Amino acid sequence: MARRKRGTHPYDYTPGDDLRFADAGIGGTLRVLHGPGSGMGVPAGVRCTVEVTATDGEVLDECHEGKLGKEHRLHDTGAGDRVTVTVRGGFDEGEQLTASRTVRLTGDLADVVRIGVGPAWHLVVAIDTGDEDPREHSPSSDSWGAGARLRGARQE
Repeated sequence: MARRKRGTHPYDYTPGDDLRFADAGIGGTLRVLHGPGSGMGVPAGVRCTVEVTATDGEVLDECHEGKLGKEHRLHDTGAGDRVTVTVRGGFDEGEQLTASRTVRLTGDLADVVRIGVGPAWHLVVAIDTGDEDPREHSPSSDSWGAGARLRGARQE
């Protein structure tokens, strides 16, 4: 088996990932995002919990802030399924914010939806897309963001 070529960021995926993903028979993947900062896998005060539920209310996945680059496969899903993603986030012991969105899974990792909360959520997204340099930022009580990136999903 050939060694995987790394992307620009540790959380980049390669075209080979699409092929392995398609054979897995699942509808999408989920990754928790929080920060902003160069260690977006290190909470640094940002709390985040993400829950994915099916239309019948069954919890498909629940995850929280933690390890950089951890993609969760949404098992028991397929292309065409609708899921609801709920994000709860906050900074240290402060107020916790909540956002929820229903998406349709496509099974194509090129389709990406991001959902999040916090005053600096736009910076977290910009770092995740590579549009912003993470080294210039760090989370604080008035500059934090928490959320999730779903690959293989489109907004309803």
